[in-house]
Amino acid sequence: MAADRQSRFAICQWLVRLGHLCFDDFLLLTPQTLDFGLRTSDLASDWSLALNNAPSVLLHFRRSVNLQSAICSLQSSGTLESIRAAQSRLVTAFAFELLREKAPPLYDALPWQDWDFSIVTKRFKLWQTRFLLAGEGTTVTTCRCRKSAGVYVLESCETIARYIEMKCTKEKVRRFRLVSPKPQAASRKLLSEIPLPDHSVDLAVIGSLPDLQTADCKLVTQELLRVSANVLLIENSPLTPPLAETPLIDAGFLPDSVAVSGLGPRRCWWKRD
Repeated sequence: MAADRQSRFAICQWLVRLGHLCFDDFLLLTPQTLDFGLRTSDLASDWSLALNNAPSVLLHFRRSVNLQSAICSLQSSGTLESIRAAQSRLVTAFAFELLREKAPPLYDALPWQDWDFSIVTKRFKLWQTRFLLAGEGTTVTTCRCRKSAGVYVLESCETIARYIEMKCTKEKVRRFRLVSPKPQAASRKLLSEIPLPDHSVDLAVIGSLPDLQTADCKLVTQELLRVSANVLLIENSPLTPPLAETPLIDAGFLPDSVAVSGLGPRRCWWKRD
């Protein structure tokens, strides 16, 4: 586990360098993402220091009513050196979210976004298959489905959603439709309520997502199987821990392997009709 944390930390440091990320980039994050970060991060003391030297970020936080009380309870003072160190740690901790908002093309070019799509084409005929895509790799996979019977993309990040739309227009992806999560669904539970009718797609392809790491995994898989009898879950992101096997096996999923760019073989899970 310690090695995994060190590996994720090293990747996040690389993302910081790749995107030239800085503390002011927190201005790009939505109040919902910031709220999640404040409530779940183990870096509360860093927040209390970092915001002392970033008035614009502090104001951005305070624009969210839900965050005002949290901000007030966090504020403390420190030296300029300690403040900058705290800001650096927070930028590293949220490097993935910051890069996604700041530079969608760089996010799209991350190695693990691209995986061996032949595991799908060997089992399904593209021109007869309607897809639902979500999670890591969607920006690349959508274009792999350009000649399919239809492709729905479920994306909660507005910046990435607009980027996918633009890319699909350039790549001439046929029968593409972007669907937004229901307003009542939490931003970190993208798959808890999919705004599509029962059996509306033939195959749901889901890259790494926080939804599948929670105690709600059973509810998420049930929702996926409501929409599609065939589901492929891919553990392609090195920043996301492995999926728990027991709830997936109980739901009828079988393990498999898929080649992911830059990472080699990674585990995936099939549920087929």
